[in-house]
Amino acid sequence: MRNIILVTLESVRADHCSFLGYKRKTTPTLEKIAKEGVCFENAYAAGHATPISMIGTFTGNLMTEYLNCDYSQKKFAENIRLNLKKRKTLAENLSERGYTTGAFNPSTFASRYFGFNKGFQFFEDFLFNENLVDKLTKGGKFIYLVRNVRDLLTKQGAFKTWESFYKDLLNWIKNVKQPFFLWIFLLDTHLPYLTPAKYRKWTNFFNMYYYNWKLFKVLFKKGVNFSEKEREKLVNTYDNSIFYADKFFERLLSDVIEYDPVIIVHSDHGESFGERGMYGHEFASLYEENIHVPLIIWNGDEKGKIKMPVSMLDLYQTIIELADDKPLSQTPLIEDSDKLIFSKAISWRDGCRLISVRIGEWKYIGWKDRGELYNLEEDPKETQNLINTYPSLAKEMKKVVNQKIKHEEEERKIYEKIQKIKL
Repeated sequence: MRNIILVTLESVRADHCSFLGYKRKTTPTLEKIAKEGVCFENAYAAGHATPISMIGTFTGNLMTEYLNCDYSQKKFAENIRLNLKKRKTLAENLSERGYTTGAFNPSTFASRYFGFNKGFQFFEDFLFNENLVDKLTKGGKFIYLVRNVRDLLTKQGAFKTWESFYKDLLNWIKNVKQPFFLWIFLLDTHLPYLTPAKYRKWTNFFNMYYYNWKLFKVLFKKGVNFSEKEREKLVNTYDNSIFYADKFFERLLSDVIEYDPVIIVHSDHGESFGERGMYGHEFASLYEENIHVPLIIWNGDEKGKIKMPVSMLDLYQTIIELADDKPLSQTPLIEDSDKLIFSKAISWRDGCRLISVRIGEWKYIGWKDRGELYNLEEDPKETQNLINTYPSLAKEMKKVVNQKIKHEEEERKIYEKIQKIKL
């Protein structure tokens, strides 16, 4: 049974990683890891935002809306809890197999508040007041500002750097019974993109703060039109944060080599930078910039590049099978080709819901009567909707999406009946 370390990078889109072809050397250490391990060039997150995506990673299923939402953030939070409560999580599964399970995770949206501690014997999410978190996870721009000011002053949340808890996680590794499963969530790449001075390669102190402030002003708006220069300055601050996060792996590799762990690196979702007038990941979006993510498995006895599309939903079973000493080549991420790749988006900002399905180079995004169809090989930036050009294909892919929606609606009806019986 192998020791396993899962590292989640926050908001890192695949096309800003140099090991996946980005023009800047944002990820020099991850380039090394990718060459020595298996690099998945077309990995897709289960959702556009942290809790939706990480439900997929930790349960192997798309998020189900057990509560018919209006759509309030209170119900959204309860839906997250229900998804984790009703399914066996990755940590639970590994605990039953004899693993010591632990997590270092400063992300509020993947914290014990939402139930992500389920199955972990040790879970450090750095929350100091769950009641306060309950208040700060609701609301709009003002509450978002309050939360960030609070986090800035306390160096928590998005301001909790990996260096601030690195010694603690090493001490945990040194003192626990093996085999262990350790989940590490790095928030350094989450907006606001604030990077320590010595890691700022493409920006300076003034621009870093100024353009984060500019971003905050438009964060909850659609149809934003920054100038190309403004967008470039903002991207500079984002790229710096990725470069800083990459330094974590430089230290980790040398410090944990004696434990011979399988190290899995991925991002929970991507980030918009002006595509379709959107920035960040606040709104429901299943375009490539929001769900195409990096994924590497290192020291898993396999090397190479996987070009076929893969789903982060399959990482759950892949980790279980690696824990059982099954070869990586025989796990779902590699063995099952030509699969349908699903992702889901839900925005508590405007109540919008979307499901995307990809097979080969074709991708459909829709919800009931809404729909868009793209050929990613010919149009990787999804600028040309082909729904009227290929109506037969669009019709079949729409059926697949609507079957997912119907199945979820049936799950919700069953849950509602059970609740009535309990009452």
